[in-house]
Amino acid sequence: MYSNELSTTTNYKVYTPKEIADEMAEKSLEFYFEGEYTKEKINELRIADISCGTGNLLLAALEKVLEISKKIYGECKYNPKWIEGYDIDIEALEKFRVRSQILLKKYGVTGEISTFCQNSIIYSNEKKYKIILGNPPYFGEKNNKEIFQELKKSDFGNRYYEGKMDYFYYFIEKGIDLLEDSGILSYITTNYWLKADHATKLREKVKNETNFKYVNNYNTSVFKNAPGQHNFVFSLQKSKKNDEFEVLDENKKYDSRNSLIYNGVGKIILASQEELKNLKKIYNNRTHVLGELLNINQGIVSGCDRAFVFREYQENYSEYLKPFYKNKDIHKYIVEEHSEFWILYMNKYTKVNESVLDHLAVYREKLESRREAKNKKINWWELQWARDSKIFEQPKIVGRQRSRDNKFAYTEKEFHGSADIYYLTKKSEKVNLLYILGYLNSSSFYSWFRCNGKVKGYNLELYSTPLKETPIYYPDDQDKINYIENLVKKQIVNYDEEVQTEIDEYFINPY
Repeated sequence: MYSNELSTTTNYKVYTPKEIADEMAEKSLEFYFEGEYTKEKINELRIADISCGTGNLLLAALEKVLEISKKIYGECKYNPKWIEGYDIDIEALEKFRVRSQILLKKYGVTGEISTFCQNSIIYSNEKKYKIILGNPPYFGEKNNKEIFQELKKSDFGNRYYEGKMDYFYYFIEKGIDLLEDSGILSYITTNYWLKADHATKLREKVKNETNFKYVNNYNTSVFKNAPGQHNFVFSLQKSKKNDEFEVLDENKKYDSRNSLIYNGVGKIILASQEELKNLKKIYNNRTHVLGELLNINQGIVSGCDRAFVFREYQENYSEYLKPFYKNKDIHKYIVEEHSEFWILYMNKYTKVNESVLDHLAVYREKLESRREAKNKKINWWELQWARDSKIFEQPKIVGRQRSRDNKFAYTEKEFHGSADIYYLTKKSEKVNLLYILGYLNSSSFYSWFRCNGKVKGYNLELYSTPLKETPIYYPDDQDKINYIENLVKKQIVNYDEEVQTEIDEYFINPY
């Protein structure tokens, strides 16, 4: 079953909470009527949910329309053309029908709700609607390839398909297609599609055909049975006329503009107009993006930590052991000097002896089951992804993959770490790592990445692609580079907030 009662998997239902359904219905109707509560407008009203399930969203809309009809006519009236629900679950549609009858009876009117048991994504529907509501199903392609392959056989599915996309993207795209000009689409989804690497076609469609009218970024799960989501409610209008829109972003409320929210790589940035102007300033001041100056690599993936990682130094394997650091060992500017762990650093160049093979043999079945070992890309006793050993040995910047704030450090010593650490090394000898370290730990970098990078909840997700895309002002003027380098050296010796303020102020206005 794929309906709006469904969330991250197809194994359980997640119902749209009443307060969320009311919010979405109320905003949609407000944007549709625009203060003109006339007989003509209410007669022309057409509302659909193309993954309606048991109808929480449509029932909220129906109740509000019945109340509006009383204001217009002096009594409640019902038009069977107002509401239509689509779903592939016949039982869910029957529950919706029963619930609608109870609601109509409550308001003293009679009639039938129109429902259709069909896959609305594939089905070619010639109807158009004034309002589309939805809480579409959320699941990715990874464990549902057959569903996506089937969809790709249709013209619509093939046109909007992107590798590693989420299923709910199709529902937004289909909803936009089903809207009349100036129609309103109001959905609740997760908020990651705003910046996801594999939502390019979706964002292009939203940008080219619609404008945001309203956003409520809850940035946490609103569903009791689906923890870990970061939900937001949004309303789009199939029109390019009105630039400004309202944003509720956690505890903040502000107006933003559609003309400002798309950054240089087409991702959508939720921020106030003032913040967007400052971000544009950072982007326009850039001389490079980080990927032009730095190699950005992920740390080691063992494929079986039990086999390779020790809590204590093992003398028997001393020739293979390297100190093994965790991302918690990285702080602003500095790293912990001593590691709690040790790793058997085994790559294709390693000459193994019987002692270490005897140890690893205990885990041989698990090690041989790793994809790279099965495909004969590595020996069974190697680390799954050992990376190039030079990454860990040369001077480098290291950063936490996930953190509430930006914490990057510099180290010249060997620093082997797992995949939750990223390693930034210079592409040429001319690059000054300490200057770049100052920028990475600055308020300007945080502001940019918080809005433009990958974020999950309150955490920055400092992955390779968004790091490479991050703009930086890197001057030709050696005096400027030396100025920041000297301040950073002070921070490495002894962190000081006043020194950090100097660094922050420089990158706010580097010219």
